[in-house]
Amino acid sequence: MTAEGMTSVSVSLETRRQLNEMRSMMEFKNIDLLLEHLLMEKRLSRLSAESKQLKDHLEKLEGIDVNTLIEKLELSPF
Repeated sequence: MTAEGMTSVSVSLETRRQLNEMRSMMEFKNIDLLLEHLLMEKRLSRLSAESKQLKDHLEKLEGIDVNTLIEKLELSPF
C-alpha cells in the first residue's frame, strides 16, 4: 500500500515495483503479459459468477408449465 503524502511519482514507482515483483513471482516475461493474464482471470471469474446466476434462474423455471404461461400471456391486455 502507499503511504499518506506520497507523490504521484512515488506512487507510480511503488506500483511499478509491485507489478515487477508479481511478474517475477508468476514468471511472466513482461508486465503487459501479467496484466493481460490478470484481466483474463478477472473476466473469467465474472463470467463464471454470471453463469452460476443464470443456472440458478433456470433451475427456478423448471417447474413452470410453459404452455399455461403462454396462454395467460395471450389473455393479457398488454
